[in-house]
Amino acid sequence: MKVGMVFHKNPFAPPSSIDIIRLRAIASGLIRKGIETEVLAPVNHEGVMGGSIPVRPLHHIMNGHYDIIKTCYHFSIELIQDYEGPIVSRIVRVVDSRLPERDEKWRERLIRCQERISERASVLVLNNVENQRRWQRFHGQSLPVVLVPTGCPMQIPQPRKNPFDEKKRTILFLGSLAAPRMISMLNTLAARLNEARIHVVGLNKAHWYGAGEGGNLHPSIVQHGEVLEEDIWDYIYHADMGLALATGPHAFDNDLSKICNYLRGGLPVLSEAPVLNNDLIQQTGLGKIFRFDDMEDLIASTITLLENPPAPETRNAAMAFMSTHHSWERRVEVYEHLFNNLSDSALRRTACKG
Repeated sequence: MKVGMVFHKNPFAPPSSIDIIRLRAIASGLIRKGIETEVLAPVNHEGVMGGSIPVRPLHHIMNGHYDIIKTCYHFSIELIQDYEGPIVSRIVRVVDSRLPERDEKWRERLIRCQERISERASVLVLNNVENQRRWQRFHGQSLPVVLVPTGCPMQIPQPRKNPFDEKKRTILFLGSLAAPRMISMLNTLAARLNEARIHVVGLNKAHWYGAGEGGNLHPSIVQHGEVLEEDIWDYIYHADMGLALATGPHAFDNDLSKICNYLRGGLPVLSEAPVLNNDLIQQTGLGKIFRFDDMEDLIASTITLLENPPAPETRNAAMAFMSTHHSWERRVEVYEHLFNNLSDSALRRTACKG
């Protein structure tokens, strides 16, 4: 079996954001399973990413003899050309005519992509049940849906140098700032909290979603920018607490990969109520959940978690739980089963036609 993974951005970018980290993890996992896998992207020349994953220009879609094409995000479906074989499409969140509000800039294009997926895909992959319900409400139930949540590494590096050069306790915000409200909440927390400092590892993208001049972070917040995946773990290991903020009130728009990494590294998490991954915090007992849009509860919960951190046994158990049940290897197993079923079905149809 030969699988082509269509990625609409630069696959050779450093592995510092979840889209590249996920692409590498799934592709390399499939290769280790013996499934010939290549990344197809808008690049001019062939190459290799992650040491073992072949990358081909998009024109290979039509002459690369792929048994299955997998698209990675909404816009990837625009790149499949006239490929006629089975297509597995994955999207992060289902967009409608009103929600999420922060997607207004790209709403029409995203909806067109969903309509194309509905017409052309063989299977749709989503992260969670909330988006499955939305898809079936807006596009019907004719397209099979498979749930493949975000994962985390089964093996992580040993702790190295502490990247936080200060004596204050450390609150880590990992990942993109993807909504104006996140900026407002972080700034208020920073202004009210003297005993700890907030560190942001990731990009401030709030201006993409309408933050304007209000998208600047409080001067006391330390911005580290994007960090390579191998280095992210040092920030997780040496922080006192990980913070997860919702983009808004709607659960379907709050599937946060950062929680998987926090828990995999044994970092206690404080997360806002609409976040879908909060079930992992409840299952592991490694953290707290504060009420949505309640600044006072956020501040009080932050102080409580800093002053009463979970026991080492709880941290170790959470790390083992995430490694065993939520690793990228477990996610690859779902894709392996899905691809084998699609390949077998395609062969049966070919045999019947013959």
